[in-house]
Amino acid sequence: MPNPAHHSLHGLTANLQSMITEFSSVTIQGEAPPTDLSPAPPCPIASIPEELLVEILTQLAIQDVSSFVRSAQVCKRLAYLVATEERVWKRLALGHEFGFAAMFYSWGCQIDGKPLGDDGEGGYVLGSDSDSVSDEPPSAAHSTTFLVPFPYPTYRTLFQKRPRIRFNGCYISTVNYQRPGASSLNSLSWNSPIHIVTYYRYLRFLRDGTCISLLTTSEPVDVVPYLRIEHMHKNHGNLPSAPMKDALRGRWRLSGPDITDPSVDDDTREREGTLYVETAGVTPKYLYKMILSLGNVGRKAKNNKLNWQSYWSYNRLTDDWGEFGLKNDRPFYWSRVKSWPVGVEEEKTQIAQA
Repeated sequence: MPNPAHHSLHGLTANLQSMITEFSSVTIQGEAPPTDLSPAPPCPIASIPEELLVEILTQLAIQDVSSFVRSAQVCKRLAYLVATEERVWKRLALGHEFGFAAMFYSWGCQIDGKPLGDDGEGGYVLGSDSDSVSDEPPSAAHSTTFLVPFPYPTYRTLFQKRPRIRFNGCYISTVNYQRPGASSLNSLSWNSPIHIVTYYRYLRFLRDGTCISLLTTSEPVDVVPYLRIEHMHKNHGNLPSAPMKDALRGRWRLSGPDITDPSVDDDTREREGTLYVETAGVTPKYLYKMILSLGNVGRKAKNNKLNWQSYWSYNRLTDDWGEFGLKNDRPFYWSRVKSWPVGVEEEKTQIAQA
């Protein structure tokens, strides 16, 4: 069988492609002997068959994608496997840990986290985009396979460039602006005071289709450790998790692949990379809806930014919509949280206990 590794180099520069191609015939080299007369130290990994080495890299990628990518710095052979081994990238792209099998392209639950169902209120009250709910939504992993080799030539390119939500961290928006204050009638000063307003928005997405939204003045160091489902209750008192008393539970979904359909109008067709978030309101009669778009910040990082498109409130009693102004709001930026569990089973256990 011909080696299809050259297809995995799509998107790299010509110099980098030629350099990685030269690594294809290189084997793993052990550590050099300390002296000319000393025997070479043993290197067991150099004698492992490539099939087992690929399986080891796959398990490493499932545990931590960044560690898998950094393993390319160990030696030339591992650099070649990390860049070209499509079996590992396919497992990542189609897996539930970090890949598209965990993405929701239709609503997976109600706003309060309960299963979907027409109970008179649930799941379908927030506008026409809720029509994307289906009784049996298609498998995200199954539909992902049709995106290779077009429009994404390889699974590595698919995993790196296709919009997706990150679960091993949270998205934080820092809002900082100035506004004029009112001068006191008893003051003899000619100057008006200036108020500096700072607050934070937090979004954490979970693999069951739910999310946590929080607006607070507390800094990330005081909020991120407690941004969990089990801390979402009002009886905090003076506990360190007190900022979570204002946290709102909601649900999220992504827009699906942008596949041209002549029966769908261009004005109503969803573009891939749009994120819809619906959360509870500060009072039971209100619901909130955010529409954001996934973006990139930095040269190499992907899907680490959420840009605002619109923000709405829905009055369930009067069936009215109201749009919030986004003049001072800033985009969300993703931050990794190492203390949160990465495994799917661990996260499901925490949700079940909550």
